[in-house]
Amino acid sequence: MIDRPDVMMLLGRQHWVADITQMLELGVSARTLARARRAQLLAPILPGIVHLAAAPMSFDSRTMALQLYAGAPSYLSSHTAARILGVRGMPREPIQITVPQGRRLTLPRWARSERSSWIDDDIDVVERPDGLRVAHPLRMLFGLAGQFSQHRLERAAEDAWHLGLLRPDDAADYLQRVRRSGRGGVLRFERWLDHALERNRPSQSGFEIDVARAATGAGLPTPERQFELKLPGGERIHLDLAWPLVRLGVEPGHSWWHGGDLQMERDAARDRACDMIGWRMMRYTESARDDLATVGAEIAAVYFERQRTLRSA
Repeated sequence: MIDRPDVMMLLGRQHWVADITQMLELGVSARTLARARRAQLLAPILPGIVHLAAAPMSFDSRTMALQLYAGAPSYLSSHTAARILGVRGMPREPIQITVPQGRRLTLPRWARSERSSWIDDDIDVVERPDGLRVAHPLRMLFGLAGQFSQHRLERAAEDAWHLGLLRPDDAADYLQRVRRSGRGGVLRFERWLDHALERNRPSQSGFEIDVARAATGAGLPTPERQFELKLPGGERIHLDLAWPLVRLGVEPGHSWWHGGDLQMERDAARDRACDMIGWRMMRYTESARDDLATVGAEIAAVYFERQRTLRSA
């Protein structure tokens, strides 16, 4: 009943969901749609939105259905936008959408809306080839700042930076353009920028941020991230975490960034080169995440020992 090329192209382009109005505009009659629903070829997912019953209900299907239901100028935002853009560790649900201030939606448990009088397509929204309207990376990060803790925000921000979605200087300019008194998340956004603007490279993993937090929790000053160091052979490297005053570097390993025997050999050679210029290197694998308090205490012990040694030298 609906097995027509134009109908199937519409459904395929939209992750197997469609607005009833779209199908009527293609010339599918209301009677045909009713028969397709009775035959369980189409299943309702949201008011006025149907899903091809034979196709799996995916995250993409739900995001598209929610956007079609909300309509323009609504857009997928916050952690949902971050997940679509590839930022790691973002939840699948609830799917978050930002809608105009006066719009009210009846939503299932897997969706959540945020009303806003601040929707500017020029700086807030990117329309993807599949038709999804997704928050611009900078707007996405500002949305996360209003919902996440400082630690979780920084992990997302560093990952977005590493993916090339944004840069701290652009984020600072964006904040200047859009900040308004009372907007949630401004202070958390600014705290990340205070650290990020001092660097020209993002942190290499969320584990790196966890280890830095563990070290400061053990009483150490905030480490410099991606600290540039020149080795004896002239090579310039960037230490994940560094305390230059005591010449201590910490490299939190992560399977997403490091791996294999060859990489381990390179890391060992780099550590020997650092030792030649008086730098102590400490490395941790992802398994250390299970006991970050011990990691912080170990780094602090080495830090204070080097502080005593260098003072007496």
